Amino acid sequence: MKRKPNPKLPAALPEQFVEVEFVYDSPTAKEVYLAGDFNNWSANGLPMRKTEDGDWRIRVPLSPGCHEFRYIVDGEWKCDPRLRDYVPNPFGSCNCVVKVTRTKG
Repeated sequence: MKRKPNPKLPAALPEQFVEVEFVYDSPTAKEVYLAGDFNNWSANGLPMRKTEDGDWRIRVPLSPGCHEFRYIVDGEWKCDPRLRDYVPNPFGSCNCVVKVTRTKG
């Protein structure tokens, strides 16, 4: 499977967006993608990068509010077991929720 290049963030994000880092711990995974309501649940649109410690990471600009997401780990849709915020989805499982707020500073 060919990976799409990771979209580069602009030097400065527009005021309405906040850069959010997603981290998934799976040292044995071969590939991990991030999918959510912010990318139309595309299963291969946001490939994550593996770090030396086995975490997979990606930074994504998101608008303030609640966003649902899941990880696709070696082809399987998964939630992050470290998170507490979940909502049921139409497929009989759940989606993770991230709450994005804009900070003034």
